[in-house]
Amino acid sequence: MIIGLDVGNTNIVVGFIDNGEVVNVLRIATDSGRTSDEYKLLISEFMREEKIEKNLIEDFIISSVVPPLAPIFRAVSHKLIRRDAIVISFDMDLGIKFDVDEPGFTGTDRICNMFEAAYMFPNENACAIDFGTATSFTVITKDRRFIGGPISIGILTAQANLFRRTSQLPRIELLKPSSAIGKNTTEEMQSGLIIGFGGLVDRLIESIEGELGEPVKVVATGGISHIMEGVSRRIEVFDKLLTLRGIYRIYEHVKKL
Repeated sequence: MIIGLDVGNTNIVVGFIDNGEVVNVLRIATDSGRTSDEYKLLISEFMREEKIEKNLIEDFIISSVVPPLAPIFRAVSHKLIRRDAIVISFDMDLGIKFDVDEPGFTGTDRICNMFEAAYMFPNENACAIDFGTATSFTVITKDRRFIGGPISIGILTAQANLFRRTSQLPRIELLKPSSAIGKNTTEEMQSGLIIGFGGLVDRLIESIEGELGEPVKVVATGGISHIMEGVSRRIEVFDKLLTLRGIYRIYEHVKKL
């Protein structure tokens, strides 16, 4: 079993992965002010509650888009399992060509997503859409080239800004509306956010395929990706654990080198 960490801007997802299967998940709010001892305690307490034996953990692998937290979790690995953590980066030998202008600025969550998408759809162009703090599209071609992908505002970020920056719009629950027009303020906001983002997804995939001149397989991930089911016509697979699966897939790849 390994511990795979997906350190995002809003949440840290700690996955306990056994032979490729995500058997348990701990979600922690991201806080750069916490120490390695505090994070170790949170993970240790969760392991104790879930009866996960420390001696079963073989490795600790980190994907982090929050730079200050990478060394913190390296220290957690040493304190928890007395091993050096594997930290995912763009310059690892992953068999993927980064065909972009600034490969070093590629978020490691996108690297994990593209690696897993390429595994899911071998010999096909693929796009992984991550509905997180931002909405990121990660395009990898059938010959394993990462060629970029648009980044837009996240649904939760848009929802929060509508509430914070307007006097009369309420905080709403993100549920699929019964109609596009809406009969009240809540339904109107739900339509604008959810159906609007579904249209954004479909239009961008259409444009990506137009530039490639070939079809693209689409997988969605992120904690709220499920709200796009039945809304976006182009998303074929929904997998909230895509990034964790990508982390494990990279771990397997690295171990074979």
